[in-house]
Amino acid sequence: MSMILQRLRNIASNYLGVIVHGLIVVLLTPIIVRELGASIYAVWVIVQTLGYYLGFLDLGIVDAQVQRHSVLTARNQTASLKTLHGTVLVLFLAAGAIAVVLAVTVALLPSAALLDIPTDARSLYSTAVPLIGFAVMFAFVEAAADGVFEGHQRYDLMNAIGIGVAVIGAIATYGALELGYGLLGLVSIRVAESALGAAAKWTTVRRTLPSTSWPKLGFDLESWRAIRGFSLWNSLNDIVTEGTAQLDKLLIPILLASALVTPYSLIVTVAAMIFVVAEPITATLFPLAASRHGKGDMVSLAVVLERGCKLVNMVTLPTTIVLLCFGTAILDLWIGTEYTSADPRVLWFTVVNFFLSTYFWSALAILMGSGLVKRIFWTSLLEVAIVLGLILALTPSLGLAGLALAGLIGNALIGFVFFVTGACALSGVRLTPFLWRTLLRPVLGGFPALALGLWLTRNIELGSWIVTGSGVAATGLVALVGVASLTTSRWQRARYAATIRRVLASGPARSG
Repeated sequence: MSMILQRLRNIASNYLGVIVHGLIVVLLTPIIVRELGASIYAVWVIVQTLGYYLGFLDLGIVDAQVQRHSVLTARNQTASLKTLHGTVLVLFLAAGAIAVVLAVTVALLPSAALLDIPTDARSLYSTAVPLIGFAVMFAFVEAAADGVFEGHQRYDLMNAIGIGVAVIGAIATYGALELGYGLLGLVSIRVAESALGAAAKWTTVRRTLPSTSWPKLGFDLESWRAIRGFSLWNSLNDIVTEGTAQLDKLLIPILLASALVTPYSLIVTVAAMIFVVAEPITATLFPLAASRHGKGDMVSLAVVLERGCKLVNMVTLPTTIVLLCFGTAILDLWIGTEYTSADPRVLWFTVVNFFLSTYFWSALAILMGSGLVKRIFWTSLLEVAIVLGLILALTPSLGLAGLALAGLIGNALIGFVFFVTGACALSGVRLTPFLWRTLLRPVLGGFPALALGLWLTRNIELGSWIVTGSGVAATGLVALVGVASLTTSRWQRARYAATIRRVLASGPARSG
């Protein structure tokens, strides 16, 4: 299979996973919110956020595992893969055990009072937090298998398992809520879902991937030395970048009130649709960048950077425009105004912030694939300091809007000044023409759709899914055409069309 067809297969399977997971979120979130109520749903968000932070005990190993796997494969040193994956699995088992211990410790400490957990929900909270620790432990084991799939660029297998497990988990979640198990039922299912995913993925690795992929269980010092620099710096970077992205859900109950966690988390869930449509593309960039850098091919690295940004913009800009225009209406119809009432600026700042983040992901993939995680860490640490300072300055007067604005300002400042500039310098691309081709032109292409969407929201009554959906479809279609027309050249459009024809033609040939 050619590289283009393989990448299309990976992206397609990623999108299939996104669609299924998105449908699960769309269908289950209103049920969960209404069954738990606003206050207990806030507790559920806080418990998940604590589990998210326990996930940083992975020490950035998965990305290091994928990067090392790609380098070893590019250098035809596949005999070292068994010890690499075995070392990673041992490290993850140790991290999982620590996660459980820390979760129990957090439950025993007076964290419920600090996080403004309602008094009548504190016993539930104290039981749910240790359970989430076990979910993190099994998720670590599953992540070690994900590193093997990503290293081989077999996203199709990884996503097929993930989809099956997610559907089973969704059905179980609905059943638990119908039977009245509430918050503890949700957490217990999360534990079972992680365990099932880990078992299924390692079984598939054993049966379908090359024998060099099966880990030789044990701690290999040489393998650890090969990944530890990347791993540890990547871990620190994750803490200060991704950790900051979730910190707001803990700062809200501390600085404001836990009751605001529910509307804010629902706004973030809707805005995260931008991440959902971008991640299937950007997830494939990291191993590509690592492979190109491992071969010293800077020309191909520049191609990966520019094409990655353009492809991401073609899916995220229409989504961004739709959410800016119709996000509030979608929230009200989906969940209900009694759960989602918040300052409209919170949605606007969050949506723009998420769009810029996805634009920066391609540059980050280039920097990480080139092993520059140490530079990324110090830059991200600076971003955390800026964002926290802005939060403390803006939140007292602007509330949730100030918190969202602080994240937007910090993200934009660091992303443009350091990440995009660094990736362009590394790959030999001139910065100003690059920004024009990959950002300014696509944004200009989206302006007609933005004008249309704003006109529709002011002139039609968005009181039903049919009317809102029609407005979303019209605005999104105009945005897609506008962005695509200014993002790609005639030659690129012809090349993409030819590739699609090859994919369609290869299906019957293989089946025959």
